[in-house]
Amino acid sequence: MNALPRSQRVMFVDDEEGVRVSWNRYLSGRGFDVTTAEDGEQAITRLRDDPVDVVVSDLRMPGLDGLQLLAWLHESQPGTRFILFTGYGDEEVERKARELGAFEYLNKPISPETLSAVITAALQLQRIRVQRTPAPEPALPAEPELRESETAALEVEVAAGAERAAEPALAPSAGRRVRGILQIAGGLIAGPLLGLAFVIFLPVIGFVALFWVLGEAIRKRVGGESGATAEM
Repeated sequence: MNALPRSQRVMFVDDEEGVRVSWNRYLSGRGFDVTTAEDGEQAITRLRDDPVDVVVSDLRMPGLDGLQLLAWLHESQPGTRFILFTGYGDEEVERKARELGAFEYLNKPISPETLSAVITAALQLQRIRVQRTPAPEPALPAEPELRESETAALEVEVAAGAERAAEPALAPSAGRRVRGILQIAGGLIAGPLLGLAFVIFLPVIGFVALFWVLGEAIRKRVGGESGATAEM
């Protein structure tokens, strides 16, 4: 387990053991959690399993040199800050280092205060970058898939609702006017029909009434004669 937060972790890479030991002692005393590697290949092996925030590396080393280590970090761990130092530098080397994303390029000899200040600046920039990275939004739950029949029914329902919504609604006053017009029209149509029915059925009613009156008169007369005969 690391004694310090990952934001304080530094790797120092140099092929000279005395240089590694000296810088390890100094940087650890300044509060950094320091690991070391003797060349680029060893550094990559350790970084694959245990990344750090800042790598400080010499340029010229046997095997994998500082620029090659920087190129690997640029592709595999681009968030790691890289500080390159050398006693044989030139403008071309510095240009390549900048193109590959080096945070700083230093020429030997380097004072302890200078290297400590550059590492601190690299760590501060790293913290700012992490703080400004937006947190991923939680994924929305996937909507359940509808069967084909359910989909068709839903489409019909939506279409019917759209048609109903598209029909213009009558205002209350307009509705009352329409009902009044319909009532007047119904009266105009029903009036002549009732009159015509009265004209047609009036004679029939008169004949029925006449026959009823005659029938009653005959029935009474017959009944009177029958009573007189019985008395005799």
